[in-house]
Amino acid sequence: MSKLPENIRKRLKAEARAWDASIAKEKPEKVMKLLDKAEAFVARRPARQPVSLRIDPFDLSMLKRIARRKGIPFTQLMSIWLHEKIQEEKVGAGS
Repeated sequence: MSKLPENIRKRLKAEARAWDASIAKEKPEKVMKLLDKAEAFVARRPARQPVSLRIDPFDLSMLKRIARRKGIPFTQLMSIWLHEKIQEEKVGAGS
């Protein structure tokens, strides 16, 4: 599941193909020198916002068990499930 709009994804794929074709014409030694000088790309995400909510103790207990079985923090599992549900609703609403 990509969060990028389709037109941007297509443009990035085309740009990647153009770069691949350009690099294929270069000598391997030159490519290695350029890669050694290159800086790593870091994608910045907006900071997450803390949220407070009241949950039934039984539900919280089950959530923690499931998260422990999956090997992730229960707050991360809550975030994943919430995101999935939002995506389902968004698709269902035709947005």
